[in-house]
Amino acid sequence: LGGAPKCPKCGKTVYFAEKQNILKQDWHKACVKCETCNKKLEPGNFSDRDGKIYCKTCYNQAAGIAGYGYGNSQSSYKSYGQAESTLDKGDGCTGSGVSAYCNACGEVLPTGVKFCSGCGAQA
Repeated sequence: LGGAPKCPKCGKTVYFAEKQNILKQDWHKACVKCETCNKKLEPGNFSDRDGKIYCKTCYNQAAGIAGYGYGNSQSSYKSYGQAESTLDKGDGCTGSGVSAYCNACGEVLPTGVKFCSGCGAQA
């Protein structure tokens, strides 16, 4: 019975002419995209977590990793999504209209804003 393999991204059959082996599975070439931003990914130029693939930028943002090279160690994998902001939150005064800081770039977000004006990330 077996049959042709199924793409882990879309669940459809992957035929020989359209396959690309990623994480020891056959994917459609068109399905090899970042889980977050849908950027087309090249083999070896992505990070994975729980069978999903991400561009380096989206993976590092989600993992809270910053700085040159971002690393790619076991410790960064274990800390995925558990980073705590180190930004100075001020004195807690609510009269200024500032309710938060962007987790992606650190820009001040005015009260009620849903997207960061600096980087476009969701607040």
